[in-house]
Amino acid sequence: MQRWIVISGVLALLLTGSGAFAYWQHKQNAPAPMWVPLAVRGEFPVAERDQTIRDLNSKLHDPEVLRQVVKDTDLIEKWDVGSEREAMQELAGRIYVRMGDMRSAMGTVPAVHIGVTGKVREKELSGQIAVRLMQDVWKILGVNPPPKG
Repeated sequence: MQRWIVISGVLALLLTGSGAFAYWQHKQNAPAPMWVPLAVRGEFPVAERDQTIRDLNSKLHDPEVLRQVVKDTDLIEKWDVGSEREAMQELAGRIYVRMGDMRSAMGTVPAVHIGVTGKVREKELSGQIAVRLMQDVWKILGVNPPPKG
């Protein structure tokens, strides 16, 4: 009888452990977009704001910008793709520019979110890519980046 109790205890422990592992794996594949907000004036006209978003999106999808981001963040190796072209295509599919909000000292203000879609397991890499894209956004907008610190 004691043998069956031990066997059922071990079996319950294995089932609980495998269930926890399966749940963790499921959570690792959940979507986790990462973005950097760029505050805009509240009185900025909607038509101009939409045009700016379209322009930023098209310029961030420029092959030269994509190529430089792939090189700077070493995406060929990190995404385990065969070539630079494949990494550029994957990156182009993940980049987005959209309207959103951000918290500031003055409360919630409208912002443009420049970001990258990804999974929870890629959260750190997606954040690095989003920060790297902001370097190009500053150049595209012709604005000096804010001081670090």
